Amino acid sequence: MDAVPMEKDAQGLWSLIRKNLEGRLSSGSFQEWVSPCIALRCEGNTLSIQVPNAPTKLWIEQQLAEEFNDALVQEDLAHLNLVFQISGSLQVQTAQPNATPIVVENPQISFPSLFARYTLDRFVVGPSSQLAFAAANSVVEHFGKSSSSFNMNPLFIYGSSGLGKTHLMVGVGQAIRDKNPSAKLHYLKVDSFFHEVTAAISKRNTEPLRKKYQGCDVLLLDDVQALGKMERTQEEIFYVLEYLLQHGKQIVITSDKPPQQLEGLHERLKTRFKWGLTADIQPPDFETRVAILKKKLEEPDFLEAPRIDDEVLGFIAHRGKSSVRDLEGLLNRVIFQAQFMGVSPSLEIAQSAFQGQNGDELLGAVPMERILRSVAESFHISYGDLKKKRGREASILVPRQVAMYLARELSVASYSDIAKEFDMHHSTVMNAIDSVKQRMKKDNDFHKLVHALLNTVY
Repeated sequence: MDAVPMEKDAQGLWSLIRKNLEGRLSSGSFQEWVSPCIALRCEGNTLSIQVPNAPTKLWIEQQLAEEFNDALVQEDLAHLNLVFQISGSLQVQTAQPNATPIVVENPQISFPSLFARYTLDRFVVGPSSQLAFAAANSVVEHFGKSSSSFNMNPLFIYGSSGLGKTHLMVGVGQAIRDKNPSAKLHYLKVDSFFHEVTAAISKRNTEPLRKKYQGCDVLLLDDVQALGKMERTQEEIFYVLEYLLQHGKQIVITSDKPPQQLEGLHERLKTRFKWGLTADIQPPDFETRVAILKKKLEEPDFLEAPRIDDEVLGFIAHRGKSSVRDLEGLLNRVIFQAQFMGVSPSLEIAQSAFQGQNGDELLGAVPMERILRSVAESFHISYGDLKKKRGREASILVPRQVAMYLARELSVASYSDIAKEFDMHHSTVMNAIDSVKQRMKKDNDFHKLVHALLNTVY
């Protein structure tokens, strides 16, 4: 007899979530991944959703986790744990032990269940994320200790969307929880806090809200760039941060910009954000992108996936250069395309998987000549000078090294292929590319220049 009202509740909840996602996702993405899903039952705080197949379940859990979480927050359903059941399964799947949300004194505050895979051991580190990753581990190591040689409170992580900021931040929380089960952790998105502040103001009492967050040991504050237009929310955030910092509680913050570039933010908040360590995450280089793909294939969801050779992984790595999220999504798409056609993933399959995606033409490797001419134009030198074997002056040498680096990043050329293009030994090319990488680590302006070129050429 209880099944009927549970089903009705489930349908109503799923309708709210679907409507929110429809406005949040592209029409194609919504129709492909969300539209086929059906609400099954709601038991306690768990809403069971039926999905048509394993690829859909995988895509939702690994590519749309943040979108689903944002929808839950906006609909005041942050307490809800979503469990996805493949159509035809005999019973509702239960969450894995490591997927259990971190519940603190208030059950509304927890890690989103779909963030369970965001652990530090699953974060692939490259030159563009070394500092942020090292800082994250240091926060975990020194948590609960009275003193530290270096202040990392707050830890402020910034970078473009999809590069792993939330992964790293939640990974800190997961690691602290594992070492200190009694620690009170709050994951909080700025949009969610805005809704709480609005509700508290309507009741003319914000004190309970402040006390709720002031009682935590670790505050994970996501997407603070949204604070710029929220005057009263900024005020409440300030009081919470001030209290936590004064009492030695750890704060981790993410943003798409460094503190000093956040528009509309009160100066006193900027000051608090800059008290600890600020670390950025940049788009990963080619080698790191390949490593991310290989790490991805080691996850349990991919254990039964067919083997993918390095040529295909290299193609995917060349295509998915802008964000880790896009990169992982492209890998999923190639696997799904191969499964749909009943064949092994190949270069041809990868190309067909990308063709026509989002209405775009197929984009593969960038031709070598296009790379070289773009570099020559950007550095205001001739195409012929760029390819001169014996030109050693800085005005030629640096652009040539950058051209070699971009050729390795954007084309399918091997070190030997690039060496032939410049009439050099392949060891010289390897040294030139390594020189660019090392300079990018030390010289932030040079790093930005190279990545601007990379995006322009591509």
